[in-house]
Amino acid sequence: MTAVNTIRIVNPVGQRAIERMALARRLETLHGKSIGFIDNIKPNAGLFIQFIEEMMRADYSGLQTFTVRKNFTSSKLIANELEGKVQALVNAWGD
Repeated sequence: MTAVNTIRIVNPVGQRAIERMALARRLETLHGKSIGFIDNIKPNAGLFIQFIEEMMRADYSGLQTFTVRKNFTSSKLIANELEGKVQALVNAWGD
């Protein structure tokens, strides 16, 4: 009896359904608001956050900020650490 080998070829390019969603409502002002920052530990992410925070504080009175910094575990979620503390978020994400 001869063995029959089967090769299955899978196309790795998937199709995704495009669902249009409304953007989140923008805050009318940042005065007196609580803003969260996520530092994803990419090079200069902390510096980026520092500059953005300084600019925001210069323009908006009563601003409170909270920063969380990702550790080296890529699968560990950190945004939940800001839940209930902030009304808006700045995510320093990218390469």
